[in-house]
Amino acid sequence: MNATAPGPAQPAAPPAAPPTALTALVSRRVQKATVEPDGRLVLELFGGEARDKVWLAVGAGAVAVVERPAGTGATPPALQGLVRKELVPSLLAGVEQRALGLLALRFERPTGGPRVLLVEGDADDPRAVVCAETDEGLRVLATLGGAARPKDGRDLRRGRLYEAPRSAPKRTVEVAVQRAGPGSRDPGAARVTALRARLRAEEKRLTRLERALAGDLARHGEAARWAADGELLKTALARAPRGTASIDLIGFEGEARTVALDPALDASENLARLFRRAQRARAAAARVTPRLGVARERLAAVREASARLVGTVDDDALASVARVLDVANEGAAAPSTKRRVAKAGARKAWRSFTAAGGVVVRVGRGAKDNDALVRDARGNDLWLHARDRHGAHVIVPSRGDDVPSELVLDAAHLAAHFSAARGERHVDVQHTRVKHLKKPGPGAPAGLVHVTQEGVLRLKVDEERVRRLLAAEVPA
Repeated sequence: MNATAPGPAQPAAPPAAPPTALTALVSRRVQKATVEPDGRLVLELFGGEARDKVWLAVGAGAVAVVERPAGTGATPPALQGLVRKELVPSLLAGVEQRALGLLALRFERPTGGPRVLLVEGDADDPRAVVCAETDEGLRVLATLGGAARPKDGRDLRRGRLYEAPRSAPKRTVEVAVQRAGPGSRDPGAARVTALRARLRAEEKRLTRLERALAGDLARHGEAARWAADGELLKTALARAPRGTASIDLIGFEGEARTVALDPALDASENLARLFRRAQRARAAAARVTPRLGVARERLAAVREASARLVGTVDDDALASVARVLDVANEGAAAPSTKRRVAKAGARKAWRSFTAAGGVVVRVGRGAKDNDALVRDARGNDLWLHARDRHGAHVIVPSRGDDVPSELVLDAAHLAAHFSAARGERHVDVQHTRVKHLKKPGPGAPAGLVHVTQEGVLRLKVDEERVRRLLAAEVPA
């Protein structure tokens, strides 16, 4: 019997790049998941450049970006609760064409490990499988649109390790964008709608920022007023013993002036208190006034851009509005600020403060700077952040041993001060080692990290400690 010797093995063709229609959805948040009676999974995604909603329908061997689906009114299958538990909320972190006929969508969750949705495109036996990413591999959580025991002998029941199809599929996963028909939108109109939504969001953000900065200035008061009250009090120290709540004086221009005092302090302590308040007010004005000016300039630009999108909108108007949004998103400084930065040299991503024991603690300047700060840190360094608030990341250098409690308190005060919780008496500050931080995935918002092995410090803010730390800033 004649036999033909086998030829040399042919290298497997590399998998094709994932479809652009899906990669464009990376970094969007999963807000809702619905399993239809036919087994198709519909994910409601929000975010992206246009900050709009998109619906992704995943079925057996096919994926489609669709218009908002109408409800069927049917009782959802029991599987829907399980799928929602595993995928909502989460972030679509990546799309990968792992092999011909096998498409993987990876989701990062706020807690727990990542989830992977595998779509098998085999023409004879297609399905979609929800898996958990573990150290052992992908472990099956649910199977959609196909049997849990395929024809090729695999076992895809819940809890089993996922196996890829044993035979080569005949085609790739079908990917479609179904926006035709009555629900379709004019691309130009859709772009205008998206820009309007982004402008509204940016106007709200800048309005909140302007209000916060103006409130910060008002809270500190006028430095000249505090200093003048202190100078007047110098002339009447004998009339302000401990227990005095206020004292009536004659100002340097002959006007009547009432100076409020702290009755718990004596005259010399109240005098020192007034001059400290003047010093803090001057520091606040120097720090906040430039930021307030930039915020107001950007707010005016955003409102002007909104006016350009009224009525007929041409391409030039769209381009100018997009430029305004780009400047706002990049956090571009006003020209005067840019000149100061150019004179000062290269900008650092963090500020440094000398804390307890002479240890230098670093504080991120902004969202992108927070990412750079964490990347530069070592795995055993201690990381702190005001919990559930926008704010700076704080890094305390460590070799992995216990960090002294006074040093932790100093770092926690910096995390609270450089956050949206500034001015509050009690602030929750989360902390962990840098090695327990993880970026959700490509396209994740700047400064966003997932935290494991978290500790929480219930901090009672000590203003005197904050002042000491701010005064100990290390020059850049």
